[in-house]
Order: sequence, then C-alpha cells, then structure tokens
Amino acid sequence: MELWKMSQKVSELSDVIPYYFFSLVSSCLSLSTVLVVFSLGTWGVLGIIVFSFYVVIPYLLFAVPVQVLFNKHPKKFSLIYFMLYNFFSLLAVFIYSSLLNFDFSMDILTTKNYYAISLLAALFFWFWDSVFLQKKSSVS
Repeated sequence: MELWKMSQKVSELSDVIPYYFFSLVSSCLSLSTVLVVFSLGTWGVLGIIVFSFYVVIPYLLFAVPVQVLFNKHPKKFSLIYFMLYNFFSLLAVFIYSSLLNFDFSMDILTTKNYYAISLLAALFFWFWDSVFLQKKSSVS
C-alpha cells in the first residue's frame, strides 16, 4: 500500500473516532440510567457512573465491532441492524452474566431481566449509533 493511501485511511478513521466515542458514552449512560432507575435503590448519580463503567466492557467487545462493520453500509434506524444488535446483545449479556456470577448454566435464559437488559442495551446502542454514525437517511 502506498504511503498516501495509508495516510488517507488514517485521516478518515480519525474523523469518525469521536462519533464512535459519543455513541459509546451515550449508550452507556442511557443504559446505566435505566438500570439505576429500575433497581429502585439509592444509587443515584454514583450508580450511573459505576454502572457505566460496568456496561462499557460488553459494548466495547461486542457492539463496537458490529458498529464498525455496519458503518461500511450506513443506514439510519435500520430494523435489520437493530435485530443484529439485539442478537449480539443477548450473547453479550449471557456471557457477561455467566462470567460475573460464575454460573455457566442456562438458568439465566429463564429470567425476565436477561431479556430486558439485552433489549435495552441493543435499543440504546442502535439508537445512538443511528444518531451519531449512520449517514444515510433511509429507513429500512
């Protein structure tokens, strides 16, 4: 690869990185806020901050790579993208919960919280991805 082509690729990537960051931070804060509100605890703002650091790991490992792939063919508020985010969210929440609870049984799949958290995580990430990164205005 010629040097000028590589320089052009790096330049294009550096223009998009802030939008990935805004999408990730907005998703983490949104999901954390909902988790704190529905936990009915006394976490408050501290809980939002703590949960944000807690949920950033699955987002970084599972959602951001899919997001990068989707940005090759951008579509705002695509239902297909939402369904794929939902699939990866179900997988991420299952793995993350299993690792944190040291329980690799399938019992987690019978809880409502598993599906609620997975759906909300996918919904928030899909929404903020569509707002910050997806350039086309078509809806599919």
